[in-house]
Amino acid sequence: MKKLKRDQYWTVAILSATLVILTYFFYEIGRFGDWQLITALAMMIGSLVLRVVLEISSRISLKNLQLHLPTSDFLNSIKRYHKSRKKIQSIWTPVIYIIYGIGIILMLVAVRPFLSTGFYTYCVITGIGFWIGFIWVIRLSYRKERELLKGLEELSG
Repeated sequence: MKKLKRDQYWTVAILSATLVILTYFFYEIGRFGDWQLITALAMMIGSLVLRVVLEISSRISLKNLQLHLPTSDFLNSIKRYHKSRKKIQSIWTPVIYIIYGIGIILMLVAVRPFLSTGFYTYCVITGIGFWIGFIWVIRLSYRKERELLKGLEELSG
């Protein structure tokens, strides 16, 4: 339980830091940007806000799990928590990936006329690299989380 809580804390912290950076960028650039850039940043920020809200909600659910319940009640609460996490992982996460990816593409299209070829290539590589890294890190954390939850279910059962 401690590991799940700690991992969720770090997930929220990292996503929130990314969200702050994008929001600052949106504030600074959005005033001068065109509709594509504003839409792109809004999509990226919106998808991260959704993700942070889902993680905070999940963290609250995890915090409300009571370890001192009878074994069968505790097992049922773990199963409900696991089911809600699977729903987040299978429904919401792909939607978030797609929205964020479309935002990155729109942003790259919007900034293309203002960048040199070399710097634009750098932005494409780092932008898409970050997106792929974002997907990889979240999938890795989900895999670890599923293993922990299955272990808790086995211990409880």
